[in-house]
Amino acid sequence: MLSDDLSWFLILAESEHIGDAAAELRMPQSTLSRRLGRLEQRLGTTLFDRHGRSLTLNTRGATLRRRLRAAVIQLDLAESEVLRLLDPETGLVRFDFMHSFGTWLAPRLIHGFVDDHPRADIHLHQGIGRDLIARVRDDEADVALCSPRPEGEDLGWLEVLRQPMAACLPSDHRLAHRRRIRLADIASEPFISTPAGFNSRDLLEGIAADEGVDIHVAFESDELSTVAGLVVSGVGVALLPADDPYLQLPGAVFIPLTTRRTREVGLIWRADQDPASTPGLFLDSARRVLSLMS
Repeated sequence: MLSDDLSWFLILAESEHIGDAAAELRMPQSTLSRRLGRLEQRLGTTLFDRHGRSLTLNTRGATLRRRLRAAVIQLDLAESEVLRLLDPETGLVRFDFMHSFGTWLAPRLIHGFVDDHPRADIHLHQGIGRDLIARVRDDEADVALCSPRPEGEDLGWLEVLRQPMAACLPSDHRLAHRRRIRLADIASEPFISTPAGFNSRDLLEGIAADEGVDIHVAFESDELSTVAGLVVSGVGVALLPADDPYLQLPGAVFIPLTTRRTREVGLIWRADQDPASTPGLFLDSARRVLSLMS
């Protein structure tokens, strides 16, 4: 029904008079009467009670008027948004990032973009890496800061950093004074990690396989900050990025591991994205910010 122009119905519903509405619409009364007749036939019911050329909007007509008013408002908003998107300086970028980057890295990128393009809008969303990758692929987000690098040629990738991994231990741990350790040195202790399928869990299991040791994950959490907090409580040890300020909690120490494995962090976007769009401007701004950080 919304494919038809039903603005005439709203005018007729307000005036409740064929002649007055036809005059306002600058059309013959017969044309307006035929339009109303076709609409009522389509709906299978009357929308007005007739009194000669005067009409009284009935309950069904009032319902249609209320819904059409709401639809007109939404259509006007949609038109405004589309027109805004034609100008990337006033457009929208949907930026996703992992929770662990929410206190330091993501704010730097956001600040840089807002400084460069103050009239643009930015919508933020936080989540785990694999979900953020899916959101970009499904066009629910434009750009995401995540780890690891996804496979496939449908996504662009800009490496942001490679985080070395460390053993996160309670400050009173027997190895807290060491400058570097192997995962094998703590393999017999209970581990705290993210669930299977998370990047940090894959790194933990990969390093364990490299060193030929078995580990036991006693506690799991989606949040790396919770993992660090559990280490501080003394219930286990963990493998975490060594240089992430989000995770540097009082009572925890980070001892670098001998492994060469790192946590690869980067920005992703759909490969078919227009470089001149607002998300394209965000990526340009991010490159500038990252060059100043390096």
